[in-house]
Amino acid sequence: MTAVPAGRRRGADEPVVRQVTEELVLVEAGGHKVLASAVCPHRGGRLKYGRVDGDRLRITCPLHHTTFDLASGERTSGAACAALRVVDVLPDMQDGVPGGAP
Repeated sequence: MTAVPAGRRRGADEPVVRQVTEELVLVEAGGHKVLASAVCPHRGGRLKYGRVDGDRLRITCPLHHTTFDLASGERTSGAACAALRVVDVLPDMQDGVPGGAP
């Protein structure tokens, strides 16, 4: 399992979370780039400090440990709340080819 605290990078294939606006974060994980809400819908936890599972493409809020699927925004575990707003999910683009060069 590839799970590291968001915002930290230990290797080229490790998940990374970047705050792009006050309302949005960019999550790079599992060969995807996901633009999503910067705050957890449960209690407003700042997801740039969350934990990202790149293998399952999920993010866990640092406050109450609610976990969201980054592809759909649906809550997968934790406190009952609305889905996470996911604006866009893109494949990782390297050399102009989704997923990198062959």
